[in-house]
Amino acid sequence: MLNINTNRTDKLELIRTFEESGRVHIPQFLEANSALEIHQALVQQEQWNLAWNDCGKHKDLDYTGVLDWTTEQRNSLEARIHAQAEKQFGYVYAAIPIFDIYKNKQMPGHFFNQIYELFKRPELIEFVQHITADSSIVYADMQATRYSKGHFLNQHDDNVEGKNRVAAYVLNLTPKWRTDWGGALVFPEQKGQPSECFFPSYNALNIFSVPQNHSVSLVTPFAGADRYSITGWFRY
Repeated sequence: MLNINTNRTDKLELIRTFEESGRVHIPQFLEANSALEIHQALVQQEQWNLAWNDCGKHKDLDYTGVLDWTTEQRNSLEARIHAQAEKQFGYVYAAIPIFDIYKNKQMPGHFFNQIYELFKRPELIEFVQHITADSSIVYADMQATRYSKGHFLNQHDDNVEGKNRVAAYVLNLTPKWRTDWGGALVFPEQKGQPSECFFPSYNALNIFSVPQNHSVSLVTPFAGADRYSITGWFRY
C-alpha cells in the first residue's frame, strides 16, 4: 500500500515558507518503499504519449510510434516544436494521463490507479490544505511525466479559466540527478522575489500557487537519466 510520510516535524516551517513565497519544497514526501514502487512502475512503463504544443493546441502522439519514424520525420517535428517555442508557449515531454485513466476506468487493476488513490486520501488533501492555507482544495488531477534529452516546458502560469486550479504540484521520482543535466523547475524573478530553481530531488514534492510563472529548463543532450515525476494541480 502506498503511503505518505506522516512522521514530519517540519510542518510549521513548510506552512511559513509557502505563505512567504507561494511555493514550497517538501523532502521525503512518501514513505521510502512507496517512492521506490512508483519509480519502478514509471521506469518499467513502456507505453507513453509524446505531449507537445502545436500552435496553442495540446497534442499527444504515441511515443513508440514516433521512435519508428524516419530520422527526417523526427527532425521535422523537432524543428516545428522549436520554431514555435521560440515565439510562443511551447513544450515537449512524455506523459501518461493517470487522472483520465482512473476517472474513465480505462485500466482496471493497474498500479496507476493506486497512485491516484493515494492523492485522493483525506490525509493527503488535508495536508495540502494546511500547507497552502486553502480549504477550498477538494481533489487533485494527475499525470506522469518523463523528461528526456531535449525535452522542456516554456514559461507559463497555469491559470486556465474554468480549471479551478489552486496550486500545482510536482512529485520528483528520479533517484540521481545532476544539476548540469537541466530539468529544473524554474521560477523567474517576480514581484520583488528573486528567481529560484528546484532541481529534481528524489521523493520530494514541490507545491506552488496558481497563477505563478514557471518553466522546466531544457534537459541537456548529455543527461544521464530521465526526469520522472507525478504532476498535476490541486483543485476545487
